[in-house]
Amino acid sequence: MRIFIGIEIPENLRENLKEIIEKIKKIRESKPVKIENLHITLKFLGEIEEKKINLIKEKLKICSSNFKSFNVEIKGLGSFPSEKNLRVLWIGVEDDGLLKKLKNKIEEELKEFGFEEEKEFISHITIARFKSVPNLNFIREIKEKYKDFSFGKFLVKDFHLYESKLTPEGPIYKKIEKFEFL
Repeated sequence: MRIFIGIEIPENLRENLKEIIEKIKKIRESKPVKIENLHITLKFLGEIEEKKINLIKEKLKICSSNFKSFNVEIKGLGSFPSEKNLRVLWIGVEDDGLLKKLKNKIEEELKEFGFEEEKEFISHITIARFKSVPNLNFIREIKEKYKDFSFGKFLVKDFHLYESKLTPEGPIYKKIEKFEFL
């Protein structure tokens, strides 16, 4: 199973992101993320044997029990790895450092499974991927327009373990389990 850990974006905020995703659809090199697939990734685990899933769930329950609900703001626009070598366009997620603390706790709890630790964590929502570098002038215009734009705020009360099935039409995400904060 191909697995990741993420935070679901509330439907009303996904609706707020439709406008920018529609603009990105006009870029022929882009592969926009489907609205229903928008999320904040905390940790991508990759291919996992099904027998390990329950062990991972137990560790994630420990993580969720260490946190209380917290607010985040969906704001701004950025790209990975750089603007000149654009592969991913994303919306920023601002908070008081709790997303990073949650991600670090997940890394700590899952260390025994041998997952590679991410060196730098930038909380974000991927909105498009690019197979080749698009027209950077158009990207710069979009980034300038949305650099300080707030798409809204929401209360993070939980996170999910997801399965990601790759299809020719794009990935299909299925929630395996929800982990609620105390």
